[in-house]
Order: sequence, then C-alpha cells, then structure tokens
Amino acid sequence: MTDTHIEKILTDAFLTLNEFSGEPFIEKDANGKLLNVALPNILFAPPKDNQYFILSFLPNEPEPAGLGTNAENRWNGLFQIDIINPLGVGMEGANERYNCIVQLFQRGKTFEEVMIKRTYRATHGAETTFHRTVVRCEFTASLPR
Repeated sequence: MTDTHIEKILTDAFLTLNEFSGEPFIEKDANGKLLNVALPNILFAPPKDNQYFILSFLPNEPEPAGLGTNAENRWNGLFQIDIINPLGVGMEGANERYNCIVQLFQRGKTFEEVMIKRTYRATHGAETTFHRTVVRCEFTASLPR
C-alpha cells in the first residue's frame, strides 16, 4: 500500500465532519457532489458565500518499520485543511469549524491504520479576497509494502 491509501482514509474521515459535529459544515448537492470542499486536482468553483474548505495531503517518504522482506513501511506527514471565510465577518465561524476539526482529528485517534499525532492551527490571516485558517493534522501509519 502507498500513501494514496492514507489520503483516502483521512479525506473520508474529514467528510464525516457534519455527522461528527452535528453542524452542516460540508455542503453537497442532490447527487452527493461536494459544493464547498476543494479536493486535489478536481475542478472547484468557490461558493458565492466564500465559505469553504481546501484539503491538501503532504506525506513524507516512507521509512522501513522493521527488518526483513515483510516489514511494513511507516508513513508520516500532514493532512492540511484550509478553512476559508469571507473577509470582515470575524473569527467565530472559522473557530467553530477549527474546534470541531480538532475534536474529529484529536491526538491518538485512529482511522483504520492511520493514527493522528497532533492537530493544530498552523497559521491564519487575511488574504486578498478571503480569510484563511490553516489546520494541520500530523499522522503516522504503518502499511504493508
């Protein structure tokens, strides 16, 4: 297995945010298409309310988790969630989303074989047309070669 397996697991976990939090943070159309979540290499048009998420996956190179031909590979890296909000609306909405993400991806929580090491707000600030809060989930996973 490769890091693509980890990316799918963490993305699928993020997409449970509504059920986990009880809040309608993630929006879908009648066919289940995501309306306010930008996924890697998928065409995305920001919604008119300028409130959405951008998901990024940043793995490191795998390391052997043991000796021998059957040893697993250990993967470490970041699953990044950018919370985008309109300028001038304050931090309440971004903070509410951030706090729920931290609870969903809390330290020690495991999604299949992927364990969260820590989740934190790396940075936040105004950009030209929106406010961005960058949330990073550090993970580790040992997968079969």
